[in-house]
Amino acid sequence: MAMMDLEESKSAPSQPPKNNIAEAIVRLHRRGAGTHLSQLLSKLKAADIATVLNSFPEERTQEVFATITPAIHAAQVVELLNDSHTRFIFRQLPTDQAWSILNNLPMEVRTVILSKLDDATSERLQDALEIRQMPQRPVDNFSYKENTAGSLMETNILALPQTMTSAEAIRTIQEMTDQNSIFYLYVIDEMHRLTGVCSLRRLILANPDKLLMEFTTTRLVKVHVDSPQGNVAKLISRHRLLAVPVVDELGMLVGQITIDNLIDIIQEENTESIMKMAGIGSSKANVLSQSPWQIFATRVPWLITAFVAYLLISAILDGFEHTLAAVVQLAFFFPIVIGMSGNAGSQTGAVVVRGLALGTLHEGHFFKLLFREVGVNVIQGSVYGSALGLASYFFFQNHLLSMTLGIAMTLSIACSAAIAMSLPFFFKKMGADPAVAAGPLALAFIDMVGSVNYLTVAFLMFSP
Repeated sequence: MAMMDLEESKSAPSQPPKNNIAEAIVRLHRRGAGTHLSQLLSKLKAADIATVLNSFPEERTQEVFATITPAIHAAQVVELLNDSHTRFIFRQLPTDQAWSILNNLPMEVRTVILSKLDDATSERLQDALEIRQMPQRPVDNFSYKENTAGSLMETNILALPQTMTSAEAIRTIQEMTDQNSIFYLYVIDEMHRLTGVCSLRRLILANPDKLLMEFTTTRLVKVHVDSPQGNVAKLISRHRLLAVPVVDELGMLVGQITIDNLIDIIQEENTESIMKMAGIGSSKANVLSQSPWQIFATRVPWLITAFVAYLLISAILDGFEHTLAAVVQLAFFFPIVIGMSGNAGSQTGAVVVRGLALGTLHEGHFFKLLFREVGVNVIQGSVYGSALGLASYFFFQNHLLSMTLGIAMTLSIACSAAIAMSLPFFFKKMGADPAVAAGPLALAFIDMVGSVNYLTVAFLMFSP
């Protein structure tokens, strides 16, 4: 036993007698050496500090106590102070510092301390605790326009002041009753403006004494309350987020939108785009519950443009009647050239509409994408044109016809790419849905331009 006591006394750090501690604290306090005093107190046990402070006059106790760091160490000391010193300290401490100390105490201890304070101080600190632990503004989702971020967001979020330490933030989260919707920690300033965000993993790994403002990300991805829901879905998809914060016109945090809130909207928007590309109207209508006339009324506007375009194609064919009569084989290959142009245009249109929908393409990419798509389709047109020319020569042994088909196929497919790429950008510029441009409208224009190209090349090649 004696050996154990001896070893323990050797291994334990030597502590100065309490009267020496008190003398050192008084000396540093009188000299105004706040930094050295804070360093000394941080190395002492909470019980030793409390014993010394309880022997001081209240005013000196408060001045010395204000230098104790970090807040969690001050909280351990305040638990051991007598009631009169505790009341005096909290009456004099700034609200932020008092709140940080109380936030590092267990809930039951915090309640006991608040009950010992005078009414004015207790009310002031309780109000601060309520505001800071979960600072939210009353938000009525129905006050925002339908299909906007404000109407979709949830207000049960984790938002803490930027002056809080990592340890205080973790304690606050542990004491929360509803933790189901916590994806990120949002950091706000004294005006409730969003200043930072971080993941819970980063919060746990941070130094316990670090303030939230020192390690949270300030390059924020956020949305305005009036942003369309579709834009929010694109933003979350592009940045691969679990949630995105929502702010008002003053930059104040009002809520968040999680990926769970957007799953149905993303699915609905994708379905809507497919419906528009097919030219069959809205996805909200149930085809099983509609009458044939209702379905007709929904679909017919999309086909009128195509119908008119094909009437024009017929007129174009009539204008080249003599060319077709002179070389009957031209009519034999006409559907192949037009069909391949339409297929190539559909590929380009799908790529562009998808890029615009996801936000990976914008107006600044127009010319770069135009040259790329036209170049790709010139290569495709050359390959298919050469194959068609060889096939025609095999059947009709007419080299002029083979050259005509090769040139017409290359030209038509290249033009189809330019049309299919330009129309979605044009619709986007006009504020319309780019998906509409990839439906019957684009195919009608592609077929019209392809017909003109084919017959013009044939006329030039076979004209006397």
